[in-house]
Amino acid sequence: MKLSDTTVKKFYKGAVHFEKDRGYLIAYKYSKAQLDYMANPSYDHGWRWRAKISGGIRLELITDATELSFDYTASHTHETANTVDLYIDNILYSVYEIGEKLKGKITFTMPKGEKRATVYLPCESIFGIKNFEINGGYKSVKSKGPKILVLGDSITQGAGPQIASASYLNTLSRELNATFLGQGVGGYRYEPCDLMRVDGFEPDKIIVFLGTNYYDTPLEQYDYKGAVNEYYRVITEMYPDIPILSITPLWRNNDVDFDRLHWCIDTIKDACSHYEQVIVADGFSLVPNVDQCFSDGVHPNAYGSRLLATNLISFMKKSNFIK
Repeated sequence: MKLSDTTVKKFYKGAVHFEKDRGYLIAYKYSKAQLDYMANPSYDHGWRWRAKISGGIRLELITDATELSFDYTASHTHETANTVDLYIDNILYSVYEIGEKLKGKITFTMPKGEKRATVYLPCESIFGIKNFEINGGYKSVKSKGPKILVLGDSITQGAGPQIASASYLNTLSRELNATFLGQGVGGYRYEPCDLMRVDGFEPDKIIVFLGTNYYDTPLEQYDYKGAVNEYYRVITEMYPDIPILSITPLWRNNDVDFDRLHWCIDTIKDACSHYEQVIVADGFSLVPNVDQCFSDGVHPNAYGSRLLATNLISFMKKSNFIK
């Protein structure tokens, strides 16, 4: 049976805004107000189109169906993590690679019996679907646990792993009893002027994972220290009673100036130390400085992302950020 957009929207997790484009339903992790702000012509850092990428968004349902399918449109080909992944009861079951096909139809077969089916959308494409069909019964999955807003860059967007579901954010969503909204944008940096509340998502906790981009930019072009300090001033005033976890940059094995990177990390730690509601996780302790953990010297691959998620969960529990 073919499902309406109204029904399909109920399956989405990690999305707060929807639009239709040529019949395709596109889910966004940013609110309309945020996307409108980024659409300003003066906002020319290349972030506005990346904000529409579907990394961190998934569809989740309980079903006894043995097949589901939908037509899709994607904005990019041949990118890492540009896959659509099916999990059955939290176990990877099937992977569809976008490859060179910007449009097509995806059909997933599933085992018999009732199960939880999760479809992870690509981390490197603006992705739309239409003609969602399923050959059995279904119901949406209710979100549970605290609402956690994650503000980050391409690592939070999901770049690096070989498949979309392997990103650290998607791994957290499988492992923890929490509701995640991951607002990650490739190339993003500390931008306090961009901070605004998210329509339709009031977080119980916030994770900030920024700082690796523009770390080596001359101060006359980007005031790193000023931006970091202002960012934490603004976000703590915006969310005065919300616990915030700041993750400092991971190791970089690609054209790295370690003196400069350590200075940037110390800058973040110092800025956070002024606010009782902010705790800091040392990124160097979350993923080891080993080439095999990274896809390109900057972004963790599937293995590195798994380590990042596992070590981050351990830190969050030990620090009582989560239960």
